[in-house]
Amino acid sequence: MTSGQLSSGGLCCGSGPDSPTDDTDDVLLVGLQGSGKTLLCQRLRTVYGKAPAAFRMATTDTNGSQDFRVPTFKGCPFKEIRIRECGGSMQPLWHNWYSRPLRAVLFTLDVSDPATLAAGGLELHRILQQPELASKPVCLVLTKVDLPLGATRGELDLTLGLSELEQLYPDRLRVTAVSAARSPEECPELRALVDWLVGVKAGDAAAGGVQPASRRR
Repeated sequence: MTSGQLSSGGLCCGSGPDSPTDDTDDVLLVGLQGSGKTLLCQRLRTVYGKAPAAFRMATTDTNGSQDFRVPTFKGCPFKEIRIRECGGSMQPLWHNWYSRPLRAVLFTLDVSDPATLAAGGLELHRILQQPELASKPVCLVLTKVDLPLGATRGELDLTLGLSELEQLYPDRLRVTAVSAARSPEECPELRALVDWLVGVKAGDAAAGGVQPASRRR
């Protein structure tokens, strides 16, 4: 299959229907297969964009990469955040994106699947230690928190060494927990994540960056 050719759930080493083929992605989104990357992007697009009448929950595995354009709020100096999602099956090739002019990295981890926590934690460690990403903020997105029997914070600390990572990378590592099965109104962390990405793109992640008009004083 050649670059840009359709595969099941994505494009093989190409770009999705949302984006151009140049290196203009703002954010790299990676995570193990089945960790909820595609659904997360689809839901983030509804935070400030128009939500479809019937939000589609079903997704297929991304066998390659695809881009999503996430709208920003009214008054923002730029109209969108471009997120490049790389499928879990592309894990051996993720490093090919690390040297691109990215602004941040999102790493998804399915807390409802204890069998993948250790492997996910190992990948998170590797991403944080990549020299090409040393100056980039990384957000660990804990997904599927709406499902029962999800890992507790104590279990994440034990399996991932999460508290230690937060101490090692206090200015780089952000941790958030979301449910892409819920609307932005039901899960405010989705809106907070888009606002953080806006702040990163505005070059002021530590201070929260540009704020929505509704939050300005």
